[in-house]
Amino acid sequence: MKVPGFGWIHQRQAQENQSSSNRFIELDIFRGIAIVYMMFHHVLWDLDYFGIWPLNPHLYQFNQLVPLMFFVLIGICLSISFNKKQDYSNRFLEKHLLKRGLWIFGLGMIITAVTLVFMPERPILFGVLHCIGFSIILSIPLLKLKTLVLFPGLIMVLLGVLMAQFSVENPTVVHLLVGLHPIGFWQYTIDYFPLFPWFGVALLGVFLGNIFYKDGQRQFHFPDLSGNRSISFLSWMGKHSLEIYLLHQPVIAGILGLYITM
Repeated sequence: MKVPGFGWIHQRQAQENQSSSNRFIELDIFRGIAIVYMMFHHVLWDLDYFGIWPLNPHLYQFNQLVPLMFFVLIGICLSISFNKKQDYSNRFLEKHLLKRGLWIFGLGMIITAVTLVFMPERPILFGVLHCIGFSIILSIPLLKLKTLVLFPGLIMVLLGVLMAQFSVENPTVVHLLVGLHPIGFWQYTIDYFPLFPWFGVALLGVFLGNIFYKDGQRQFHFPDLSGNRSISFLSWMGKHSLEIYLLHQPVIAGILGLYITM
């Protein structure tokens, strides 16, 4: 099915595909699907937050699907970058990943400041961007393990599951980083992604990347879908997932805020 009116996206997608041989369209497509689902879920959340339409609690059982996709894709892309390191020096890659991780973590801190001002009752203290930034930085010395990264990844996921069964009354920053928090902590924050298990999920993505994109090359056949405008639209969203993540909530909340004041 083709989506009319998005020809400019299709043209831009073709130009970007030609200029970037390091990208795999299927990863952008999956990231785009995750972005669409995330936006849908956030619309429902905002409708509930503004008292317009109560959110069905059964939908929450699916709300971990999006971050699961994102963290796995992050790990896959990290493995691809490392396996293509022959295109640049090891030191350059490490410096690039360090800067990228700090940049994303810094964006997370900006969101923390914004939520402390506008939502002081439920601020984001260590959300998805904080965790992604930390995970990128912490992954640097582990990427050389390649498929062996499966073992620390599984350990971190299992530790995260185990620590979720416990709570601490007066958590420190370290406690919150690894996943130890007070009972009912979700009532005090709207976004929380501790390193355990989510950094472990990213490492599992590194493991998958070393299998399906060994040596930075796709190890399976994937059809050329670049001529499909719907696919190109999803791919475009996947390439700009960070920008969409940062902008979509203020836009949605602003529209709903105007609606309830009319």
